[in-house]
Amino acid sequence: MWARIQLALAGKMPITGDHYKLLGQLFDFLRTIECWNDKDAGHWEEHSAQHASSLGPCLAAVKAFKELMDKEGMTIAPCKDDTLDILEKNLEAQLGLILPNETITPAEHTRDADSALIFLCYPLGVVSDSMGLQIVERLRKVMGHIAMCRYRKDSYWCKDYKELIGDDPTKHFTDEELKHRDSLLKEGEEAQWCLFDPMVSAYYGKMYQKTRKDEYLKLQQLFLARALAAITGNDCEFGPWMCCEAYYLTKGEWKPNDNTPLVWTQIDLKMALYEMEKSLAR
Repeated sequence: MWARIQLALAGKMPITGDHYKLLGQLFDFLRTIECWNDKDAGHWEEHSAQHASSLGPCLAAVKAFKELMDKEGMTIAPCKDDTLDILEKNLEAQLGLILPNETITPAEHTRDADSALIFLCYPLGVVSDSMGLQIVERLRKVMGHIAMCRYRKDSYWCKDYKELIGDDPTKHFTDEELKHRDSLLKEGEEAQWCLFDPMVSAYYGKMYQKTRKDEYLKLQQLFLARALAAITGNDCEFGPWMCCEAYYLTKGEWKPNDNTPLVWTQIDLKMALYEMEKSLAR
């Protein structure tokens, strides 16, 4: 929803009557299910819990749609009169309780650092500067020597994953299968994902452009350098100059996983380069 509305705000794909109707229905649906209290599988499609990274995009869509209404001079929303306000109020309140954690409910799935939260900082921009800085500071807990874990104790693409689990990227794991997969993980052997360093760089770029503090520019440069260093070389089985999904341990070596190249990583890196250009032009 947020991405569709961004296209409309940029004038690249105006919203038609049918699309307005559909968006209104989706907002009313989110209200009906009380999405601010709903449990889902989160960014990584694991563990039923209240995920801040799932609530953030809903809030971003509401805020963006209100902006679009103002821009288009719309006085009546294509949903119940108070739906947007109810969603905004409750989503902000729930995020205020959870952040800077990813999950706190249920207690057994509490997670205080998850790389998915960077997307609330950039590009969604639904957290304050102070909260955004708390989130990126916590991400130091998941930083690796190549890239970032999704979260600590994440067993997806753990050491020798294909030999132990298989290589079906569409496989859905039941709770019992997840427990078994988690039992195979040893500390420090989580896969390191290439999606996040570019976004952290872009976020620090936004902070530098806003404040002109050199410390933010240095951090922007650091995380962009990490993202660029993760591009594959001639020794990669998939070829050089590829943006990987993740690096994982296999037979004692860190190698790109099978989802290489990955468009998600490519566009994240492109956004990081875009924000660096903006920072250097100021």
